[in-house]
Order: sequence, then C-alpha cells, then structure tokens
Amino acid sequence: MGTLTANQTKIAYETSGSGETGTVILIRGQGTQMTHWPESFYQAFTYQGFLTVRFDNRDTGLSEKFDHISDRELEILKQTALAGKEISPPYTLYDMALDVIGLMDGLGIPSAHIVGISMGGYISQIIAAKYASRVLTMTSIMSGSGSLDPRLMERLWLTRKSRESFIEEWVEYVQQFGSKKYFEGDDHSRQQAAAAYDRCYSPDGANRQLFAIASMKNGKELAKSITIPTLVVHGAGDLLLPPSRGRETAKLIPGATFKLIDGMGHDIPPGLGKPLASVVLEHIQSTIKFNS
Repeated sequence: MGTLTANQTKIAYETSGSGETGTVILIRGQGTQMTHWPESFYQAFTYQGFLTVRFDNRDTGLSEKFDHISDRELEILKQTALAGKEISPPYTLYDMALDVIGLMDGLGIPSAHIVGISMGGYISQIIAAKYASRVLTMTSIMSGSGSLDPRLMERLWLTRKSRESFIEEWVEYVQQFGSKKYFEGDDHSRQQAAAAYDRCYSPDGANRQLFAIASMKNGKELAKSITIPTLVVHGAGDLLLPPSRGRETAKLIPGATFKLIDGMGHDIPPGLGKPLASVVLEHIQSTIKFNS
C-alpha cells in the first residue's frame, strides 16, 4: 500500500498488474474501504494486463479524515438536509472527483478506464463529464444520477457502535440488501465487517460523504453531457437503489449501454466478482478493439 497527496488530501491506495493494456481505476461507495473490493473482481483486470488501482476515498480507510467537522455540526446538517433545505457540505462529490484526478497525476496516469460503485458511480460520472480527456471508458455500477431521496439518507446515516454491534449490523445489511444469488453466508459477512472495523472505523466520515451525495443537484444534466463510452450496470435485486435508477442514468448518457444482472443486490460478494468483472471487461475491450 502507498499514500500520496491528491487535491491537498492524503489518499491511501494499492495497485496490481503490469499496465501493459492500460489502467483501470476502481472507486468505492459511501462508507466502504478499498478492501471491500473482492480479489475475484479486481484481479480479473490484472490478469488481462491492466494496472488496477484501488484506493480509500477521503474520510474512509487509511485516507485523510475531516474530523474537524463532527458531532453537533453533523447533526445540524442532517436535520437541514432532511427538511429539504440546501446544505453546505464539508466537501462535495466534485472535490472527491478531483481526488481521483490528483491520484492519477501522482501515479503518472494520463488516462484510464474508470469504474465506480454506488457513490463511486456518481464520482465516475463527474470525472467523465468534467475531465473527459482523462477517461477512456466509464462504468457506473449500482448507482444513479438524480438527487438523493431524504428517506435514503435516514437509512444510510450511521451512529457510532461497538465492534460487536457494527458487525451484526453489517450482517443484517447484507441479508437485506446483498446479492442473494451470490450470498456467502453470515460468517463471511462477520469476517468482512470485523476486518473493516479493525482497519478503520469512521462513521462520521461515512456521514460526511453522505452530505456530499445529498448536495449533488445537477446530476441529470451532468449525465447528459457525458461523451465517453459508458456502461451502466445494476442488480435486478437491488433493494437499496432500485434498477430504475440505473436505467434512468443509461437513458440520460448518450450512447450508454445498460446491463441488468440477475441475483445482484447492492454489494459485490466474492462469487459475483468474476462475472461482474467480465461484463466490465467486455465493455472496455470493445472500445479498445474499436479504436485499434
């Protein structure tokens, strides 16, 4: 693992692969760390000769935290957002997109295939729209393009818990919102949650990221401006963010392809990693063949 300063923010990252066929940058969702990417997913790109870059978004994992904004200030922001009023978040998704550009600069990567999951899908769309020269293809997974439903904010809001309570909450999350066809069992969920907690437990960071999502107001217009070859992937069984959100995004982005995956919910368990990567690789390789 390495760290570098991107957009004036310390970002922790890991890479794998030779890079002979290009670079794939993977962007995680709200509150999750780069370790949540299953090896079966990212190694599929590595085996095809890509340099695969995984990293912790700001406010998660081993990247820089914005803990100077916490407690009462976060609660006020939450109540303001739930009331339907505009908020001034600690940072925006545009700031997080600049983190990715800064990471690319620091690693000497002029352009890459960008893949984002959930919140990472929103960030990917910003990069594709605003920094098109740095993007070869874009894939948005289990994400959307419109504003965040306030009811979803309530569901995603985190309160500080003990290690044991955090683990059991994650088990319940996977049971309810996970990919049922690829379910690995409660013991796997417990092991994953324990590893995440021990590496870095930052519920305030996840909540600050939530404000960045909630303050995104022009997502649909942004999507319409994307000219990069785009794949939108969604799980047929996603109960957190319904497939209609993915279909909408694909319709907004000119020429985008939409892929619905049976049995996929709002996570990527190890058993789903390889088939999901195959879908993304097909998209990437089709553009390489087209341009060669």
